[in-house]
Amino acid sequence: MNDWSDAERRVEKAQQFFEQRKWSEALREIRLATNINPYNSIWFFNMGLILDELGRFEEALDAYRQADAIDPNDLHTLNHIGVDLFRTGRLDKAIETFVQIERIDPSFEPSYCNRIIAYAQRGDHELAEEMFYTARLYKENCPHCYYNMGCSLDLRGLYDKAIHCWMRSLDLQGAQGDVHVRIGHAYRKKGDFERARRHLLTDLRLNPGRTQTLLDLGELLVTMGWLPEADEKFRRAIELAPNEPGGYYHHGRLLLRMGRDDDAAIAFSAALRLDPTFPGAHMGLGRISFRRGDLGAARSRFRAELQLRPDQPKLLLELANLLMDTGESRAALACLKWLVAMNPREVNGWLNLAVAQFTRGHYSEGITSCMTALAKDPGNVTAMYNLGLAHERLGQHGAAMEWVRQARRRDSRDIALQRLEFRLHVIGLKRRVQTSIRRYARWMKIW
Repeated sequence: MNDWSDAERRVEKAQQFFEQRKWSEALREIRLATNINPYNSIWFFNMGLILDELGRFEEALDAYRQADAIDPNDLHTLNHIGVDLFRTGRLDKAIETFVQIERIDPSFEPSYCNRIIAYAQRGDHELAEEMFYTARLYKENCPHCYYNMGCSLDLRGLYDKAIHCWMRSLDLQGAQGDVHVRIGHAYRKKGDFERARRHLLTDLRLNPGRTQTLLDLGELLVTMGWLPEADEKFRRAIELAPNEPGGYYHHGRLLLRMGRDDDAAIAFSAALRLDPTFPGAHMGLGRISFRRGDLGAARSRFRAELQLRPDQPKLLLELANLLMDTGESRAALACLKWLVAMNPREVNGWLNLAVAQFTRGHYSEGITSCMTALAKDPGNVTAMYNLGLAHERLGQHGAAMEWVRQARRRDSRDIALQRLEFRLHVIGLKRRVQTSIRRYARWMKIW
């Protein structure tokens, strides 16, 4: 048997392994084939498909690029290059690739379909919507278009419309991918926990070994107050993936909530043994130390968490609050600056940053942060209240009263606002009395 025949035989074996979902075996055979014959673009394309299944997207990109070098401008190869550029976070490059496809063949629908999600991730939602309608000119009922458009709508907080798109995707394609998970998360953000639970359970029925859905469902059950049920889900996730830190971390958070600090410490420590950089685990151990009154250990853990530069807004906000509680206002300031730099649309980040700045005595910076929060959420009463306090501290009682009145028009029942308004009235009255006395004293002096 000559080398070329051996290469063909290995490609056939790779195909068989691929159909059996034996990705590693398929990859081994296709690599051996391309070593013998490095001039077949289809073989490199198939290698990219296998590497995609293995989640090795950078290597898949290399394979697709080799295929493109042999057979330039093949639309399917370019499309997979664009998809993997998107998966590896290179949004602009991905979009450039999809635009290149459109120039070669404007009727190739995936070039528009894939740009929906790429534009959405970049925050260009109007362009995402334009791509959605353009794609439908060439393929009216594309489930991927509806899925990607749902993601864009979800990022904008338009949860009902997002759910509609994802349900349409289910109608067109069936329950593939993570559509039920997406719908569940959208219902959770809407506050409809029961529907969220049903969709997550549906995903688990379809994918019994999907540990991330187990963790998501466990977190939802915690929110619903179903703690024993959440405990069961986290334990199940640990059983299915004992070498993954996520199950131990989420179980630790639940144990902490249940007051089982010793068990929670064991769970957080297990997560850190598996991944010393796992986000939130140091913070969990710091919470336990803080509860026990060991401020030194708590601060050390919170600083260790901050040094990992977490990128989850909710975690950063929680960490900043804990740093403030332990007197680490400087570190809290750094944490919140990192948060708003990474996610400038996070209103709560700007509000908490303002409080940290006020605590440090940086009133002008804090006022700027409050104004930024108001620019993003014009009716935010907390920002108005904080502005009132800041101007009061600066002795600018007129400005303080104006912010309080604006806030009171939004929420007339807020006790803190009522107290601040009363205090400002008292201060204003005292100042008027003192001014009258000074005027009277001057008049007596003249005469």
